[in-house]
Amino acid sequence: MSIANVVEQLELNYVGVGIRKISQLIRFGDFTDDGSDAIGDVIMNTTIPAGSFILGCKATVKTGFTGDTTATMKIGTSKDAGDISGNATINVLAAARNLVKASFISSDAGLIAVSSTQTVYVGVTGGADFGSISAGLMLVEVYYFSTNVELTSDHPTEVSLNNA
Repeated sequence: MSIANVVEQLELNYVGVGIRKISQLIRFGDFTDDGSDAIGDVIMNTTIPAGSFILGCKATVKTGFTGDTTATMKIGTSKDAGDISGNATINVLAAARNLVKASFISSDAGLIAVSSTQTVYVGVTGGADFGSISAGLMLVEVYYFSTNVELTSDHPTEVSLNNA
């Protein structure tokens, strides 16, 4: 069985669940520093659709977020939250691969249920102030289960309504 066939079966079976991700290449200059704290913020360009369950995140730091003594990242469903990154910080001071965190909202629930379209927030905190950070480049990926069959004609594993 090919990978394409497995994906198709996940999408088109009677359950209709597919593993998806959103991703974005983020540079230190993409962050907004409001000056009220040591955190720089970015809102990811792509949202997670309603009817999904967020699994967790992964970061690949190509260029460390240098210029300060520390640089830690949180990824969440609201500004300055870290529920997507397991309510923990991810060290982005130096280049690193496979910085993986599972979603965590409480001791009895690990998946984040998405009832309406979800914006994803990324925050990097410097040791003294985010304004001290002078470099940084990373790929941020957020993984989720989609419980809705995608209704487009862009991909061969998705349901098309063109002839309906």
